[in-house]
Amino acid sequence: MSRVWLVIVFVLISKVSSSIIINPSKVKQISWKPRAFLYQHFLTDFQCHHLISLAKSELQRSAVADNLSGQTKLSHVRTSSGMFISKNKDPIVAAIEDKISSWTFLPKENGEDIQVLRYEHGQKYDPHYDYFTDKVNIARGGHRIATVLMYLTNVTKGGETVFPSAEEPSSRRGSEASSDLSECAKKGIAVKPRRGDALLFFSLHTNATVDTSSLHAGCPVIEGEKWSATKWIHVDSFDKTVGAAGECSDQHVSCERWASLGECTNNPEYMIGSSDLPGYCRKSCKACCKEALWWLELCEGQRQNMEVDQMQRQCLDYTKSLFLEGFLDGQFLQLQQLQDENNPDFVVEVVSLFLEDSERLVNDLTFALDQKIIDFKKVDAHVHQLKGSSSSIGAQRVKNCCIAFRNCCEEQNLDACLSCLQQVKQEYCLVKNKLETLIRLEQQIVAAGGSIPTIEFSF
Repeated sequence: MSRVWLVIVFVLISKVSSSIIINPSKVKQISWKPRAFLYQHFLTDFQCHHLISLAKSELQRSAVADNLSGQTKLSHVRTSSGMFISKNKDPIVAAIEDKISSWTFLPKENGEDIQVLRYEHGQKYDPHYDYFTDKVNIARGGHRIATVLMYLTNVTKGGETVFPSAEEPSSRRGSEASSDLSECAKKGIAVKPRRGDALLFFSLHTNATVDTSSLHAGCPVIEGEKWSATKWIHVDSFDKTVGAAGECSDQHVSCERWASLGECTNNPEYMIGSSDLPGYCRKSCKACCKEALWWLELCEGQRQNMEVDQMQRQCLDYTKSLFLEGFLDGQFLQLQQLQDENNPDFVVEVVSLFLEDSERLVNDLTFALDQKIIDFKKVDAHVHQLKGSSSSIGAQRVKNCCIAFRNCCEEQNLDACLSCLQQVKQEYCLVKNKLETLIRLEQQIVAAGGSIPTIEFSF
C-alpha cells in the first residue's frame, strides 16, 4: 500500500472513530408526547456531503406503504425523491450506523438501511405515522419503534419537521422561535433543518403501544433544497428473517432454558408467536410440527383472553378522545348505532367510501388550484362535495375547514384558498389515520372474541 493510501486510510479512520462518540450536552428535548430529542451536530459536514454524494445518482420518486396491503405506492402525500444506502456500504456509513445505535441504545440489526431523501421547491411529506398498520410490513422486525432523521443541508425557508399532535413542552415550542418557521411548521412543535443535526423520536409508548402523538410531517420547501437521511428502527431484528411457522427452529440460544422455566405459557407472544408473526422459541416449546398446533392455538387463545379487556378499554378511551378533540361528532355515533349483526361491516364500508371520495376530491382541488386561470365555481363545487362527504361520517374538523374554504372561494382569494387546501389536507390525513387506528382496534377486539364498546355523548 502506498504512502498516499496510508494517509487516506488514517484520515478516514480518525474521522470515523471521533464521530462515534456521543455528547449528551448537545442533545435537548423537543417534546415528551411524543418522546422527541434533537442532537445538534450529530453528523460532521464530511459525513453529510458523503451521504449526498452516494445518493445523488440513484434517486427515485419516494413511495409510501399502503395501510391495508403493506405494498409501496406513489402518493401525493409524499413528493420527495430518495434511495437506500446499505449498512456496510463503506466505513463512513458504518460509523454513522454505529453512532445511531450508541445514541438510541437500539441494536444496529433492528434498523432498516438509511434512506437519503431530497426535497426540492414545494416538495413535502404530509402528516403520517412511521409505525405500520398492515401485517405485511410488521412481520419483519415488528413495529418501527423509533426514527432518527438526520438533516444533511441547511434550508433557507420551509422544510421543517412538525408534530401537529404533540404536547407543547414547558420551556418553549419546538426548537425554533415562531418567526423563523413557515406557516406549516407553526401548526405544531417543529424542528428546522440544519446540516448535521439529528432528530430522534419514538413512535411507540414505553409499553409498546402505538403513540398517536407521533404524527409528523415534512413541511414544503419554500426556499432552497432539503437533503435528509432517515433511519427507521424496529422493535426486533430487521436483518434476521424468521422462518415460516412450519419450520422447527429456535432463534435464541436461551430458548431451551426459558421453555423449562415455563415461558412458553407465560410469554407465548415471544416464545411461540402467531400465524402472522411466528415466535422465536417454537422448537423448545414444541410448537413447530402439525401435531403441536393445538399448543399454538391454546397459547394464542390465552393471550387474546388476557388482552381483550385491555383492548376494549383502549378502544373506549381512544374513541372518546376523537370526540373530545373535535375530530368526530354525533353523526359518527349514529353510524355505529346502525351497525348490527346483519351489517357487521357497515361503519368500515362508509368510512372506506369517505376516504376514497376525499382522496379524489383533494386531488381535484390540488389540480384546480394549480391552473393559470382559476375556476372558483369549480373549486367551490369540489369543496362542497368534500364538506358533504365529511358530514356524512361526522368528520367535524374537515367539515369546518371546508366551510372556511367555501368562504374563500366566494371571495375568489387564491392565497386564502391555497392555505385552506393545506389545512384540509392536514385535517384529512389526521382523521384518516385516526379512523384507521380505531377500525383496527375494533377488528382486533372482534377477532379476540370481544364486543366493541359503545360510548354515549351529548352534543
